[in-house]
Amino acid sequence: MATTRGSWRARNVVLATGGYQTPKIPALSAQLPSHILQLHTDSYRNPGQLPDGAVLIVGTGQSGGQIAEELLGVGREIHLAVSTCPEAPRRYRGQDLLYLMMQLAQFGPDYGLNGLTVGQLPSPAARFVCNPLVSGADGGHDIHLRDLGRRGVRLHGHLEAADDGGLVFSDDLPERLALVEAAFYQRMKPMFDSYIAATGMPAPEPAPPRQDRWLPSEPARLNLEAANVTSVLWATGYRLDFSILDIPVLDEWNYPRHHRGVTEHPGLYAVGLPWLTGHGSSIVAGGGRDAEYIAQHIAGNIGKDIAAR
Repeated sequence: MATTRGSWRARNVVLATGGYQTPKIPALSAQLPSHILQLHTDSYRNPGQLPDGAVLIVGTGQSGGQIAEELLGVGREIHLAVSTCPEAPRRYRGQDLLYLMMQLAQFGPDYGLNGLTVGQLPSPAARFVCNPLVSGADGGHDIHLRDLGRRGVRLHGHLEAADDGGLVFSDDLPERLALVEAAFYQRMKPMFDSYIAATGMPAPEPAPPRQDRWLPSEPARLNLEAANVTSVLWATGYRLDFSILDIPVLDEWNYPRHHRGVTEHPGLYAVGLPWLTGHGSSIVAGGGRDAEYIAQHIAGNIGKDIAAR
């Protein structure tokens, strides 16, 4: 391995660079007028970075929703291109959503509940789906796109094209909002209810699903100059970057081919990637089980090397 401090040799190498190395920005960003400031959320720090004028945020994962709330709080005019990241209650049946997710990811398999393990994903591409739209601000709270719309945020569909200073969005916003709101109740709620029942965790009965039929009325096309949009924030996630490797161990999504973090190449391991073995694999609180397995695998190989000498 070549580094800025010389070359290193090792029998075992662990890729622990995480899953959020390179900001992902759509190619159509090159079609936007040059005077418009473009920032990925990776570079965003506070509203003071942005020039006066309206802001377009593309994407409604956690970063997009949270930044929309922050900018709305300081009086900025906001346009928001809605993705399909699911809304979710920050607290469910008396527990914080993230606590329940981590409990289910770590201990669910012990009760036969494997919904947050990688084997239950519908396809390998699903490893890169966005996390539920919630906020940790002010002690943690829900974020609802329709609420943002009622407060003045201009909601649009998926950003599909840009030309001559205009943007074109999909015309499926009502269906998109319904999908965003239904996902928690279709996938996550049954898993949480099953885990609570299996563990005997004290919990109040679930609240009924939120009913909200408010709809925005924004057109599918937006003229940036007429709307006084002066900045665009790309809340469009990240892509993996393993350009340091010259070993053919990556699949079509640039993800290492592996079993529980042990790659096809002897001595090469991965930890901390999204859905390496389960939902919690890419965060510190959920990576321990993966790290323990990899450490034991490495120790076993070292033991074999010593015995062979």
